[in-house]
Amino acid sequence: MSNIKGFSLVELMVAVGIVGVMSSVAVPKYQKYKVNASRAEAQSSLSSMYTLQQLYYTENDKYGAVNQAGTINDVKFPISKSQKYYYNAFIGTDLGTVAITKDDGAGNTDGSVFFKGTAESKQVLGSCSGNGTPVKDKWCVNHDRVLANIPTEAKPPCNVTPGTGDAVNGGCS
Repeated sequence: MSNIKGFSLVELMVAVGIVGVMSSVAVPKYQKYKVNASRAEAQSSLSSMYTLQQLYYTENDKYGAVNQAGTINDVKFPISKSQKYYYNAFIGTDLGTVAITKDDGAGNTDGSVFFKGTAESKQVLGSCSGNGTPVKDKWCVNHDRVLANIPTEAKPPCNVTPGTGDAVNGGCS
């Protein structure tokens, strides 16, 4: 009866310590993985929005409207409540530095010569922040398919004002 087998308290504590160290390494990597997956949604959706806008432009000779609420969605851009970002498309003639109108040949000008699509995360992603305060991750794509997340990469008509623009790197990178 003196031949009882089992684990000692020291062996159990070593095993718990090893699991703790492994968890402390794995959790931050998992958090970053979740942020990157969310950001991939924004990139993919804005790329789809660009493609749908170009198709709409080809058929209608103007860009269409997209509204997150689903009340206005000319381009048939799919919007669901399960998405992690709010999406919008803005159309107009102001490129940021110069207003351009396109004449249809009959003297009428079209008000949707340019478009930008924006995506803003519904919540702050990861533990990163801008200037010490948590900010939501923002993306912008324009009619030239310039997709930007950092204000210095954004091109008009995307608003490039740092901190308040259409592109704010609020997620962990």
